[in-house]
Amino acid sequence: MLKTALRSVLSQTCRDYECFVLDDGSSDETPAVFDEFRKEKNLSLIRFEDNRRQHVRRNDAIGRATGRFITFLDSDDIWLPRRLEVFKRAIEERPETGFWFSNAYLLRGRKIIGTVFEPSRKLLEGALPGWYAVGDEYIPYLTTNLAVRRELFNQVGFFREDMKILEDTELYARMLVSGALVGAIRDPLSIRRLHSAQITMDHRTAYKECLMALEAGKITPQEKEIERLKLARKTAGYLLKSLRPREARQFILTELGEPGKRLWVYPATFIPKPLLSWAKKIRELYLLTRGFFSGADSQLKEVYRFLEQVSKKD
Repeated sequence: MLKTALRSVLSQTCRDYECFVLDDGSSDETPAVFDEFRKEKNLSLIRFEDNRRQHVRRNDAIGRATGRFITFLDSDDIWLPRRLEVFKRAIEERPETGFWFSNAYLLRGRKIIGTVFEPSRKLLEGALPGWYAVGDEYIPYLTTNLAVRRELFNQVGFFREDMKILEDTELYARMLVSGALVGAIRDPLSIRRLHSAQITMDHRTAYKECLMALEAGKITPQEKEIERLKLARKTAGYLLKSLRPREARQFILTELGEPGKRLWVYPATFIPKPLLSWAKKIRELYLLTRGFFSGADSQLKEVYRFLEQVSKKD
């Protein structure tokens, strides 16, 4: 997947960029993959012997960067060729905006199953409350689909290195509090890959760090309680989908009390795990076969051709 990600960077129609590729103490054949790209003048390949997690390495890259905007690409995701070009044009047209995000395709297996958000969705832009950065209800971004003005990092600081999962959300909440204006690009400009090798989410930790991000976003106590209840319901659902029904039930009772028993997810926690596993497989099959996109769409055909090009075997 790393080769595919790097090839997608080198395929950009906009060449006005510097790219830092950081190996966070890998123990596999990643250095050999790096060697293939070492002569590329736009790439700086940096290997660390110890593993410190992605937010530590992102902070390192931000410190090295000289560009006016910072953007990210995880090694399992893919940029489409016009990704940087479209972002740069948007930045030039609205120079006062410092926090940009775009849409993206979702790839499961070899099939695109949808987009991060519906292109027709009403999106909030401009000056927004900091806590709107938490979740996708208000701002449906992914870090892979962001471009942030360099000065914002100088102003509010970098990623917190004491957090495990949602250090990006907490940082973006601080940026919005500082007055950063938000801009949205509806076009899918990258591909978010969904796969089994991704790190399993620690949903309880994510829930706690969401609350930390809400605090960083200067949320009022009343609003925080409303958002906490939403997050608790979502977390219970995630635990159930992860085939952890007893843990989901305990979480509901701890965080929501008696009212939590009225949620649909609560009685579902009593379903035997084999049946839940079967239901999960049915859902995954549905996601792979649903006809959200038709293969006749010319834009989608172009995306598949690009995927084939950057994913080719050596």
